[in-house]
Amino acid sequence: MQETRHSRIYSPTTSHFSACEAKNPFTVFRPPPWFLEGEAWWMILSFLGPSRELLEGVKHQLLEESKHFGLAPWASFEPIKGLRGGIGNVQIIRYHMSLVGQSPMTVYYVEINWEKLSSSLTMCPWTGPYDELLIVPGAFKPPPGCPNQSPGLRVTQIYVSSLESVLNGRRNWNIPKKLARFKFCQVEGSASKIELNVYGLRSYRFTPCITSTGWYFEPDFYETPFFNVTMDRHLPRVNVPVNVGQLPLLDLSLLQPPLQAADSLDPESPEANCAMVGTSDWKRTNPRIKGSCGLCSFKGNLAGRKGHFSDGDLFPDVRPYRLGIHFPRIFLEFPPPIILLSTAKK
Repeated sequence: MQETRHSRIYSPTTSHFSACEAKNPFTVFRPPPWFLEGEAWWMILSFLGPSRELLEGVKHQLLEESKHFGLAPWASFEPIKGLRGGIGNVQIIRYHMSLVGQSPMTVYYVEINWEKLSSSLTMCPWTGPYDELLIVPGAFKPPPGCPNQSPGLRVTQIYVSSLESVLNGRRNWNIPKKLARFKFCQVEGSASKIELNVYGLRSYRFTPCITSTGWYFEPDFYETPFFNVTMDRHLPRVNVPVNVGQLPLLDLSLLQPPLQAADSLDPESPEANCAMVGTSDWKRTNPRIKGSCGLCSFKGNLAGRKGHFSDGDLFPDVRPYRLGIHFPRIFLEFPPPIILLSTAKK
């Protein structure tokens, strides 16, 4: 069984960061580009466009957030407005190497060789792995006033196991990340099956550290998962190298609306924290994805909802195709975004 841990101490330290960054870890920005390596599973929801049930589920969750955080910029919580269809999917990713892992590790930098699908390591400020669950209902068109009216995919909901990933993902690309607890288990008696449970964040607190001037960030997660899936890898030795961005009729560009600032997390500087996680610009990002892939199957068995993958509250009640894609090794590059339109008040 593998389970991500979240309790973490944040304290001043002497490092390559500036004094301000060392004092307040919530202002330690991780700007793009990001290079990541890991393992991924893609659940295919639709080929022509998302179902009405899926859209209603997405709309319900985003409207609930809108009520909690107040009014949001145009279309931030209107997933149906501007929808153009396209391939909908749910992605589960276990990043082995990243810039924003939830636990410190040896400091390295991953430079991806996109031709050979390999990575070389050189010394740089890297941290450990983290896990991710996200949904892309399809492609959306930009708002009026954007110079580029090409549609783009939109991540409407995403959960990660790293607080650093939450803060920097929101700031860099308008990715609406939330913190969650991930629990991966090898299914007993099967070398090819893995079960995943994802638990939502109930509350959090900051506890002063007795031995330093830092703080412990201590999240509290629900005991019942909101998402469950058993993933069964088929023919694990038959994997085909693929450059996802070069597949015909498949545009990976992300078009993300501005984000409303979330509740304050930093106990010492809430203003700096809110300024970082809330954004005012529409952003387009063109990620690069490569890896070797094969087939896998998915089965949902959420407690109390037999045959379902999610609770329909914290995550839409998705109905994917039985067969999907497994990437035993996947490489991703997230470059700096293109600013399309600002909604900031002048």
